[in-house]
Amino acid sequence: MRATLILPAIILAPVVASAQTKTDTRSWSGSIGISTVALPTYMGSNRYRVKAFPIFALEFNERFYIGGAQGGTGAGAGGYLVRNSAFTWAAEISGAPEREESYGDGLAGMGRRGAATFLGNNISYSLGPVTAGARVALGLGDEGSTAAVNLETKHRYGRRWMAGVSTGATVANSRNMNYDFGVSTDQAIRRQALIDEGDSRLYGHDGRTYAPKGGLKHMQATGSLGFLLTHHTTLLAFASGSRLGHEAAESPLTRQRNGVVAGMGIAYGF
Repeated sequence: MRATLILPAIILAPVVASAQTKTDTRSWSGSIGISTVALPTYMGSNRYRVKAFPIFALEFNERFYIGGAQGGTGAGAGGYLVRNSAFTWAAEISGAPEREESYGDGLAGMGRRGAATFLGNNISYSLGPVTAGARVALGLGDEGSTAAVNLETKHRYGRRWMAGVSTGATVANSRNMNYDFGVSTDQAIRRQALIDEGDSRLYGHDGRTYAPKGGLKHMQATGSLGFLLTHHTTLLAFASGSRLGHEAAESPLTRQRNGVVAGMGIAYGF
């Protein structure tokens, strides 16, 4: 699970799958449910919102999946090129939603940012309860590309409890950094006009252009807890914290360098 990213509740789906105990070899398996999540209104925002998100994951023959993207960029679909008890290699397509100016004061004058589509390649290697992973996500438009590494561990406690912790970091090229944190000349002119009019949403230095360089985008750490209410029903909770890299933190759009995402939900696995 990644902090401050869109559709965090959908990313809970793999946690549900890990908590379920398989009882047969049916071709189709998955999880459905609902969760409530508190999260920043956009990456770098100091304003939070609480929303209900669906939990959904569907898998065919342990080879193809739809629901939460393995790469953590939101909803997606893909397939495993290699999958065994120790090593997985998956290719997928995933999306990121549009960003509205109304999401926070720091976005005043920015207008609407369009949605994004990414092609991802994800690998992971497990040794006992510890899994190390790496992923690359290539944007199909102006959203740029990212690469990330992560390390996680999960453990079952008795028959009903499961806990996990993870940590990781994401780097991005300049196009992706601009997609989330950049300010163009036209946007800077609109923002400066709002400042000149006394708009209280913006600070005095917010009316400048900003073209961040590529580099560290953010680091994050997450803790999750699952409890099997029944053989198929899981109660979930998680909390995740992140810290933006220097280039992202220096953006005129950023109001808070550190972010927290937390939520809980219930899901049925089949």
